[in-house]
Amino acid sequence: MPDYCWYSHDKRGKEIEPYHKYALVVLIDQGYETFLGATGNDWISGSQSMRAYLRGAEIVGVMAEMIRQMGFSARSHSNLDSHVLHVPLVIHAGLGEQSRIGESAINPFLGMRFKTAVLTTDMPLKPDKPIDFGVQTFCSKCQKCARECPCNAIPYGEKVIFNGYETWKPDSERCTIYRATNLKGSACGRCVKVCPLSKDTTLDGPILHQVGSWLGINAMWLKPVLVPIAVWLDDFLGYGNPLDEKKWWLDLEVKGKRSFKYDPENIVVKAKDANRPKIKPGKKKREKDSIAYFPASTLPPPDLMEVSPTDRRQGLKFAENAETVHEALARRAAGGKPPKEYKPNYKSSRRI
Repeated sequence: MPDYCWYSHDKRGKEIEPYHKYALVVLIDQGYETFLGATGNDWISGSQSMRAYLRGAEIVGVMAEMIRQMGFSARSHSNLDSHVLHVPLVIHAGLGEQSRIGESAINPFLGMRFKTAVLTTDMPLKPDKPIDFGVQTFCSKCQKCARECPCNAIPYGEKVIFNGYETWKPDSERCTIYRATNLKGSACGRCVKVCPLSKDTTLDGPILHQVGSWLGINAMWLKPVLVPIAVWLDDFLGYGNPLDEKKWWLDLEVKGKRSFKYDPENIVVKAKDANRPKIKPGKKKREKDSIAYFPASTLPPPDLMEVSPTDRRQGLKFAENAETVHEALARRAAGGKPPKEYKPNYKSSRRI
């Protein structure tokens, strides 16, 4: 695994030196049947995510212990305590490609409907290779997630260079604020719900999904023609809308103090309302994305244990002046140095 897949510091601010050579990546399906009845930003959204994260942590925890009993070093990395970045490892492991929701990957059979857990070890393993099943072409033409995002955090535009890598960069601040202040649901996964690739492509699923998946993987040369048709058909058939007959859960929320620990004053009550949005095929495309970027130079020191406010005006300027892919290629060809905002301002002995 490359060094850039390791965080520079852990959650307590202690510097991390890469200590394992191999990584094993596990994907956990969040549940297709439940997603059919959900909207992605209703009261089951957070539960779907946390259940998948918990199951993944359990699996890699058991595997790490087994590998240690075999005499090798191993560590599990969950969403709560991870020394590694999961998305680049998903891509390196051949389990997905980067998507328009730039800090997420798409799997050819699950779409975005999964959560990850990682195990790192020094036990010799034969690595898989990255895959290409045409997601870059698909996401460049689809844009359904950008259209349906409830807080306009996903860009319509082309890829940019962010911190030195090529990506569609979402507005992380806007996404985080919406997830934390969503009063009619827990967190948000609306983009996962509406993604045309988040379908059941198994033999138990609809034949249309199986054919579409096969064409997407085996006839990539047809993607420029097929993607607009597939997205239109996805909207026409109402995919992305919640199916009420598939809703099996109660809409519950916690009332009381804000706390991550048990508090007897907190009670669970029936939610007054829940998000049940429909897709908007006729929604007019934004002429300009109002997206903010917060590159490495704006980040606080990793050992800071206090709230560090963001400067949104500065973030909007960074996004407006973001280096395009063509500009980056021209700069590298001319031997130019990367922009200073790609590097953190705090000192670290590691090459970041």
